[in-house]
Amino acid sequence: MKKAIGYIRVSSEKQVKEGGGLEIQKKAILDFCKKNQIELLEIFSDKGISGAEDIEKREGLACCFRRLRKNKDEIQYVIVQKLDRFARDTILLGYLEFELKKCHCELLAVDQNFNNDPSGKLMKDIISAFASFEKNMINIRTMSGKKNKIEKKLFTGGKIPLGYRLVNSDSVEIDEKTAPIVKCIFILRNKNFSYREISKYIENTFSINMHFTTVKYILSNKAYIGELSQEKKHIPIVPLISKEDFYNVNSSINMGKN
Repeated sequence: MKKAIGYIRVSSEKQVKEGGGLEIQKKAILDFCKKNQIELLEIFSDKGISGAEDIEKREGLACCFRRLRKNKDEIQYVIVQKLDRFARDTILLGYLEFELKKCHCELLAVDQNFNNDPSGKLMKDIISAFASFEKNMINIRTMSGKKNKIEKKLFTGGKIPLGYRLVNSDSVEIDEKTAPIVKCIFILRNKNFSYREISKYIENTFSINMHFTTVKYILSNKAYIGELSQEKKHIPIVPLISKEDFYNVNSSINMGKN
């Protein structure tokens, strides 16, 4: 019986949380191996990462190749549900297949059957080229959407600062539950508390763990005076801290205090 390892991947954090994409791919690979009497040794995965990224940025794929190189001739196939799970770029796909050949291994796509001849190679290249094109179009639409939101002074993405919450996916408002924590941090700093002392106080008072480097970051974040950084620009939000208090704790005198 021939042996194989599987590879599954989803590109968005939403897919990671919902799990549907990964589970669908996994089931497809398991069913394929059972139907074709292939022994599936292991399935490697990458969660929330683009198929256009190279092997150094995809830990699951890197582990897959380490396994192949360590056990040459033991494994005959790497199985994916579709080619774009392996690579969304024609050149990258070609490189990865070249590396597979050095391990005496073949790439199989469950939902895409290719003949081992010039026409099969052409079809594989066409599908890979379309996947790359689709990815580029998604990027263009995403950037266009972000630009439109920036022009309207709306939230485009990223981490919401402590003390705020996201409303209707594009508006940032004060979070009454966590805003007192931020205000407390600035008050303590203005009273000459060190970053570590503030960290300990927040932990004891609000029962949350906060590293002193996080305290330092919060104190220097201009979002708290109403300037939220988005795509190298700022969008206005309701300030939590007065500019006077903000610039006082960030003065050259106070910045030197640990």
